[in-house]
Amino acid sequence: MPENKDALEALTRAHSRPVAFAVRTNVMYDGTLDDESPVHGSAVSFKIGDYLHIFEKFDANWWVGRKVKENCDIGFIPSPDRLEQLILQKAPVGKLDRVKTGAGPAQNTPAPQPQDQNQAGEEGAGGVRVTAPPVIEKKKGLLGKKCETLSPYDVVPIMRPVVMVGPSLKGYEVSDMLQKAVFEFLKNKFEGRIIITHVGADLALGKTSVLNNPSNRKVLEKSNSRANDLAEVQSEIERIFELSRSMQLIVVDCDTINHPSQLVETSLAPIMVYLKITSTKVLQRLIKSRGSAQSRHMNAQLAGTDKLELCEPEEFDVVLDEFQLEEACEHIAEYLEAYWKATRPPRKPILDAV
Repeated sequence: MPENKDALEALTRAHSRPVAFAVRTNVMYDGTLDDESPVHGSAVSFKIGDYLHIFEKFDANWWVGRKVKENCDIGFIPSPDRLEQLILQKAPVGKLDRVKTGAGPAQNTPAPQPQDQNQAGEEGAGGVRVTAPPVIEKKKGLLGKKCETLSPYDVVPIMRPVVMVGPSLKGYEVSDMLQKAVFEFLKNKFEGRIIITHVGADLALGKTSVLNNPSNRKVLEKSNSRANDLAEVQSEIERIFELSRSMQLIVVDCDTINHPSQLVETSLAPIMVYLKITSTKVLQRLIKSRGSAQSRHMNAQLAGTDKLELCEPEEFDVVLDEFQLEEACEHIAEYLEAYWKATRPPRKPILDAV
């Protein structure tokens, strides 16, 4: 079939093409049961919260891409339109209404929670297992609450930016000094493969719901200072997206980010790294060693540490809790080396490519 030949050529072509864009999944999809893939057996399965690299849009129903995971090959990924078809075609009537209207059980936060790989999901066309996107509930003030269905995919940077928090608050010498030491280590370790960039703007203002909604922006931009802040934040987010196209590791040194929750509603999908000092006494000694000016702000710094301690483990991608800084540096380097490999498709044998 001509379509099959075109599809095979698209898979081969993708191995020499740059990544066009990346997405994070809000649905689960089992491609092993999808017989309508352009090349039989080449549909890419994924869970909620996975990251996908897209090389090209093959047609209205399929993209060419791969899961960002080591040794995952390039295949065909269902487009949002195809996922919607799969969800609607065989959903029970009650669930069908919920998918169409956005009504249904609400979740407390907009961030989709990772689900188990063996999650049953809904059976779509041809018995394909796929879940409907989560429904979230947003506060609308005096107008009540509004339910909103997430799209199947969120566009994110091609290379997820690394953002470090801890051991306490940014802007104080202990946290700044320790984070800078880790950045210097990574700069040397990954020379030629890493970009370390500073951001002074408050990225926490860059909520996708605000930046992508003109009506919300008009309300917020009545204040000139607020408008300037939003414009600067949007510019910085766009810059991070552009830097990620280089396919290098991106480390963002953020002046204002001290907690993972600050970036949850942005499109940055960062790799959150927690530089942790497990002993409060050790942290106190470090603060005191920086002089009286830092000691005066001891309580504020300890409060920042306490807030990080209350985080759930899954809010971080990496927790650096080693006793020695050198060991913590090796830990994050090992993680980033694995991530580097995960973002590169396995080399295609010459015989297969012909």
